[in-house]
Amino acid sequence: MALSTFKMRGEIFTAFALVMCLFCLGQTLECFRCELGFWDVCYTTKTNCSDNELCSVGIGKAASVLNIKVMGCLPMEECNKTTVVEFLANKTLYTLKTTCCEEDFCNAGPSIQLSLVPLLLPILLIAEMMGVF
Repeated sequence: MALSTFKMRGEIFTAFALVMCLFCLGQTLECFRCELGFWDVCYTTKTNCSDNELCSVGIGKAASVLNIKVMGCLPMEECNKTTVVEFLANKTLYTLKTTCCEEDFCNAGPSIQLSLVPLLLPILLIAEMMGVF
């Protein structure tokens, strides 16, 4: 009886280990994505990175006055670099310094995400006062 119980536990452990391995194979890094934000205001969505990509945040200046931000996935070899985009002859359009991280949703900060939920209550109150409802 003890030998069959031991054998059954070994089979259960083996099955559990196989299921866990299959689950881990399909995992990719999850990151926040923002195509273009100004200052710390960025409309974000969630995205899955491809293999060899990390979560990234790019912070820069456009036209030497406007702070810009982009977030998403970036190939490892493009991480931690500064990009200068020029228009015509040496007219800098913007510079962007990117940094990367290796954990799910690590490219977010407390002021990066923009949620419409906090704006919903004031909009509803204004609409009520104007007689829309």
